[in-house]
Amino acid sequence: MQVITENKLVPQLRFSKFEVNWNSDRLVNLSERVIVGLATSVTEYYTDEEIDSVPIIRNQNIKDGYFDGTKMLYLTKDFSDKHPNKRVKKQDVITVHTGSNVGLTCVVPDDFDNAQTFTTLIVTTKKNILCPNFLKDTLSSYKGKNQALKLVVGGGKGNLNTSDFKIYPLFFPSLTEQQKIASFLSSVDDKLQQLTIKKELLEEYKKGIMQQIFSQELRFKDDNGNNYPDWEEKRLGEISSKDSSNISANKIEENFGEYVLYGASGVLKKIDFYREENPYISIVKDGAGVGRVLMCEPYSSVLGTLDMIKPKGSNNLYFIYILLQRIYFERYTVGSTIPHIYFKDYSLEKIKVPSLEEQKKIAKFLSSLDSKIDLVSTQIENTKPFKKGLLQQMFV
Repeated sequence: MQVITENKLVPQLRFSKFEVNWNSDRLVNLSERVIVGLATSVTEYYTDEEIDSVPIIRNQNIKDGYFDGTKMLYLTKDFSDKHPNKRVKKQDVITVHTGSNVGLTCVVPDDFDNAQTFTTLIVTTKKNILCPNFLKDTLSSYKGKNQALKLVVGGGKGNLNTSDFKIYPLFFPSLTEQQKIASFLSSVDDKLQQLTIKKELLEEYKKGIMQQIFSQELRFKDDNGNNYPDWEEKRLGEISSKDSSNISANKIEENFGEYVLYGASGVLKKIDFYREENPYISIVKDGAGVGRVLMCEPYSSVLGTLDMIKPKGSNNLYFIYILLQRIYFERYTVGSTIPHIYFKDYSLEKIKVPSLEEQKKIAKFLSSLDSKIDLVSTQIENTKPFKKGLLQQMFV
């Protein structure tokens, strides 16, 4: 690739051997059709039957630049046949035109040819002029999203008007260069999608394993191959204790340092002091995230809206963290305006507890799964800004 510095109608970052200025035109002139998909609620026509039915692409299936076909719903064929002009073709570009995900765009995969869509705009490009994946990447770029948002009308969640979308201004190079750009960015999308699927599979596997462990269908054995003692029923308060914090967010606004401070969503910032020398569990006791638990590193602190949970007696910290993730905290929530939970209430939760040695084995196994999930999450978070940077630099 080469970096362009001259003031031309070309992107900042460009593949070598392409030197001609890009063209510009309106979307309607580069497309065979720009229409809106099904615009009214169709839930009453959903069916669980995949045979003799038609898949419907909803907002949930349109991610940031790619199609997610893992959770499809289907329409009865009778209803779908009444709206043949609302069906998509393979390689159509679809954009969410209403709701919180307005502007998200993807290309219809070949195996969803003739599907229906709901609350989307459908674009069938003139393939000899405009590459579908290039259009998708253009609309997904920083400049493309900003341009789309300018076309959103109405209050609330807004609506991307079809007439305005038709005159969307596009900048595009030769078809060969479009295809080169689209192919390169598709490889990045593929990596993101594979990582996302891998994370979901690991999370599902962990969920299934935890169910087997805590129902005691799956038991660990000691180093000699013998069974551990039977699990005992206890109260949460018998194996853990609670400490409070009095740190206010307002009082540490100008405080910066090297020690982590946790808030309701995780790491809030770093400050110049710490309250806890050892690892512990934080739990949100106030607000929208009430009941959210997090493993916290040593030499750190939490805001006053969080409590700290620590092991009592011979019990494993990570095992207690896993137990807390399984508690249905809604049953202990009080207050309608600002929800709140109290340790004195949920500490009475009845739980089954294995011996310390089996706790350690369970914790070691599940923490290794968490480490794998965290690694994939980090890879996803590192790939997203890389793609974002490319989208900013590779389009006019």
